[in-house]
Parts: sequence; structure tokens; C-alpha cells
Amino acid sequence: MLYDYEKRDFKIARTETIKVSKDVLRTRIEYESFIQTPYPEANKVVGYLFEPEQPKINIPLIFLHGMGDKNLVPLSWFPHQFAKNGIPSFLMIVPYHFERTPKGMKSGKKFLLDDMENTVKDFRHAVVDLRTSMDFLERDGNYSGEFNLIGVSFGGMIGIIAMAVDERIKKAVFVVTGGNFLHITWKSLATRVLRKKYEVDANSDLYGCNERKCIEIHKDYFDYIKKLKTLGDLEKIKPAKECFLFDPLTFGHYLRRRQVVMYNALLDEVIPRQAAQELWEEMGKPERHWLFSSHATSIFYRKRILNRSLELFLS
Repeated sequence: MLYDYEKRDFKIARTETIKVSKDVLRTRIEYESFIQTPYPEANKVVGYLFEPEQPKINIPLIFLHGMGDKNLVPLSWFPHQFAKNGIPSFLMIVPYHFERTPKGMKSGKKFLLDDMENTVKDFRHAVVDLRTSMDFLERDGNYSGEFNLIGVSFGGMIGIIAMAVDERIKKAVFVVTGGNFLHITWKSLATRVLRKKYEVDANSDLYGCNERKCIEIHKDYFDYIKKLKTLGDLEKIKPAKECFLFDPLTFGHYLRRRQVVMYNALLDEVIPRQAAQELWEEMGKPERHWLFSSHATSIFYRKRILNRSLELFLS
């Protein structure tokens, strides 16, 4: 299956621990990614483990940030706060973001500019790095074999795929995320650069489609999803387009028996309302909260999101 990997020993580059508050230790962890690319910066998994002095549970939280180059500092508040409340938390830097950004690129942009074949590889890279991070925490952190997860925006997309293919993730909170790239590609402010490339006919083969072709490709998308009874069907049933293999909507129904909480923004200019709605329905209509905010200003509700997440993860 696309998101499987061969387990092997870790090549630890370095770890560095500092005390970030009176009751929380933060360790920077770096190890060699199981996925190797032409970009040295992306070939090392980098994450930050926030550990409470007095943990309340032995189930770590995996935290995944969104796309961009300015959100890491404000979002780092979450794993720190979870650790202060007794939950060990691991903030993983998604490939091609922040300190894992290849020279000459902007944080996260590679996911938007690659051709279809390489975008499939990019998503696989992110999911495998997440799964091997859980392996690392099990082995070197002496944590249980269960995990919880929070994914924000693009991090939520990666988290949904990972949760679908890895049963160790038991509970999750997804914040301002959605599915069905038909809506996200053609209606989101975040994908303007991508649309410009699609609109040039000469790029159609390289980037996959234009709007008219994309609508045609997605005509039978939900029929395809209905055929996916097991994860093994992802290999057996050929999608109309490879983007279905990394669209979180494809994986939503695999989460129907898990505990999931969603937060969506009423004024979201990045995740269209229909993209949020379809993903919610495909996941079996789990608990959902609407925030009166835009995509970026959803951070103003961080205490509300934190408190509900604490209830979920500590129950």
C-alpha cells in the first residue's frame, strides 16, 4: 500500500533538551527519514517533544502544523500547553516546511508546485515520517502503542490519511481542514499559484488538468470512494486521477469508528465551506464546532480548542 514502509533501525542525528517552563521539557529530535529525496534538508525528520514533569497519561499527542512560513511559533503554543496539562506532545515538522525547506524554496510551496507524480511522493513522505515518529516515540520514549493527534489545516489533511492507515491513532482533533481538491484547488485563496499553472494549456499534462477537466475527473469521485471497503482496495481499485490517493476525502470513511472532533471557520477563505462539509459527512458526521473566524484568525479560539481537546484526550 502507498503509505506502508519497511521498519528498520533509526539513525539518530542528534537530540537536544531544554527546559521551556518550570514543568515542561522540550527535546529537539532529528533522525534520518525513511524516505530519501534529492533535498538534504528534507531527508532528516525534525520534531519537538514537549514532556511534562508529571504526565497524566502515557499516550502521546502528535501535533501537525499547517502550510506556510509564519504559523510555527503561534501553533507551538498548543503542544506546550498540552504538556503543561500532563500530555506528552510531539510537534513534527512536515517535510518541505520550515527547517526542512530545501534551499531556494519557500516553506510548504513544494506541495503546490510539484507535478502529480512528485506530489504523490510528497504526501507519502509526510505520512511515513509521521508513522516513523510514532515508532520512535514507542521505542525511545517508552510510550504506549496508542497515540492521539491534532492536525491544523494542511496538517489535518496529512493527519487524516495517517489516521486512516495507522490504527495506533485513536482520537483526533482537526482544525480548519477539508477534503475534495476539486473545491480546494479552484476556490481557495491558498491555491492561486497552482491555478495559474493549470490555466496554461501547455501545462495541462504536467500539472494534471484544467478546471473543466478537473470537474470531469471528479464526476465519479464519490462512486470511487464507495468502492473502498478496506485499505487494500486502495491498491486494487485504480482512481480516475492520482490526486485521489492523497485527497483526505478519500480516507474520511476509514475514520468513522474513531473519536474525532472537527473545528471549521465560517469565514474560511482557504478551505471552502463545501470542502469542509463533504469531509465531515464522509467521516460520519463527528462532533463539529463552527468558529466565527477566517482561516488565520481561528487561532484566536485556541483556548476553546485546547480545552475541548484536553477533555477528549484525557477521558
